Amino acid sequence: AGQAVATQFGCVACHSVDGKAGVGPTWKGLAGQASHELASGGPVAVDDNYLKEAIVNPNAKIAKGFAPNIMPATFGTQLKPEQIDQVIAYIKSLK
Repeated sequence: AGQAVATQFGCVACHSVDGKAGVGPTWKGLAGQASHELASGGPVAVDDNYLKEAIVNPNAKIAKGFAPNIMPATFGTQLKPEQIDQVIAYIKSLK
């Protein structure tokens, strides 16, 4: 279901699922990282809370090497809570 949501809302146009570089960070192997570098210089654990925040408030914590204001900040209102959970489950499945 998460793959369908990610496709429908265009997420996969910017986020690869195979590790290749894109406009946004690849989703392959992203979930579960104990330390993910941010543009601000600090690390963050890639858990469910971080993934949800990255979807609903994408400028809160920008991944190192990526620019702010690229990802639309509208997914928090466009997606239903269960759709956000489905996308997070899909990201977590991409090991």
